[in-house]
Amino acid sequence: MNNHPLLAENEGKRLNIRLPLLICFAMFMTWQMGMVYFSGKTLSLDGRTNIPVNIDDFTIFIAAGYILSILVMVFLPAIIVWTERISAIVALLSALALFLPLSLEALTLALYLQFFCCCFMIGFETAIIVGLFTEKTAVLHLTAAYGFANFLVAVLQNDFIDVTFSAFRLFAVFVLALMLVFFFKLPARSWPQSVKKTDGLIAPKQMFAGVMLWTCMACFVVLFGNAAAESVRHGVFTYYMAAAASAFIAFFLWKCLGISPFRSVYVMVALGAMGFVIKIASLQIPSLSLAACALLGAGSMGCWLNPLFGNVLIAKHYPSRFVSPGIIGTAFITVLIHYFLLNALRYNVNLLHIVYLAISVATVILYFILEPYLLYSFRGRTLQDIIGVVAEEPDEHEPAPKTVQITDVSQAEGTHEQRMKILLTHALSPLTRREYQVTDYIMRGLRRSEIAKEMGVLPETITKFTNQIYNKFDIHRRQDLFRLAEKLDREWPKEN
Repeated sequence: MNNHPLLAENEGKRLNIRLPLLICFAMFMTWQMGMVYFSGKTLSLDGRTNIPVNIDDFTIFIAAGYILSILVMVFLPAIIVWTERISAIVALLSALALFLPLSLEALTLALYLQFFCCCFMIGFETAIIVGLFTEKTAVLHLTAAYGFANFLVAVLQNDFIDVTFSAFRLFAVFVLALMLVFFFKLPARSWPQSVKKTDGLIAPKQMFAGVMLWTCMACFVVLFGNAAAESVRHGVFTYYMAAAASAFIAFFLWKCLGISPFRSVYVMVALGAMGFVIKIASLQIPSLSLAACALLGAGSMGCWLNPLFGNVLIAKHYPSRFVSPGIIGTAFITVLIHYFLLNALRYNVNLLHIVYLAISVATVILYFILEPYLLYSFRGRTLQDIIGVVAEEPDEHEPAPKTVQITDVSQAEGTHEQRMKILLTHALSPLTRREYQVTDYIMRGLRRSEIAKEMGVLPETITKFTNQIYNKFDIHRRQDLFRLAEKLDREWPKEN
């Protein structure tokens, strides 16, 4: 992988955090979707809670929160942790104010302040996951901690027992206090450095675009899943319980069986697409409605993992200050499109469902394209790390020899003979250092022109290297390279 000093410095700032503290952070998700809940009819944020005031539509508050958080992330990223602390304190004070004998106007203002703080903090949650968490911490947070958070949302949004305003107030104070514990545990002066043009790193533009497009479609799936579930009795409860179960299953598969969370995402988004199909069928067969909500909930959990894409695929290779703002900006645009789409097709439910089915299918297809790159970056081992055998770099002015002299063996655990056995077993020829480097760039998603710029050579030279790599490995395309790397990774265990 790239050993650039900036990347090494940022990796040193990433945090390994234990699950109890991550649950405190995950309370933001419960606060957001348990209290600040997106209704299927409007963008009102009171959900199913019995609030004793009329909360009108206030899209402007949502817009202001999103836009301000994006501006802070772009121009003042170093103050994000302190901004989270201050915002949580303001939200906590507004929650405590709900216990006072306020006038209806003052009570409404306190609730608006509460909701605005939530929208303002959404972007910073993503920034912390992308910029400060190690990959393992991000997975732990987005599976186990989010599973618990989704379970609480299911309880808060249930149809069995009404959530009283007193319970609403107590819950708000409780979760905000837990969130403050987490924010004050974070180091406020340890924000990762953003890459500059003078650093010489090449932006993976294709991967950046892929992550943004995935974010857009994943947000559509989550938003419509919420809207569809709200139209069904016990639908919201079923939706979030299914999301919680999916998160816990993904955590178990990763922690106990070593199955990458990205494998689970593929299954979850596929289940979500199936949920849209069953939701359409439920328009004629109402008894299928809860099954549709359960599948949509499973799909939503896969979509909630999108900050992990930015963490694994982009931030570790090109820590741009626009990664997190890009994810949140895309999500905000999606919220607005979803809002207008719901209103435009409110009286044509069949067409609305078909539109979202098409989006969900496109989401599955896009994930199928992104998954190999995600798995490769998450494993964190290049082919050189696995094989450990490096061939001598041939003289550019001499014809390439049929047999390649071995000049170096990795210091990794294991003998030279063992590593050569990997090559012989698969009838592979060892690569030179530059060929290994090109292989790594290819599997990180860089285009030919980007690799050429990174290595300071012509694009035609990269084509030549690529052909040499494919010939030595007897493969014909990039997908074969990913399959080979995954197979070799399983056969050669990591060092303890």
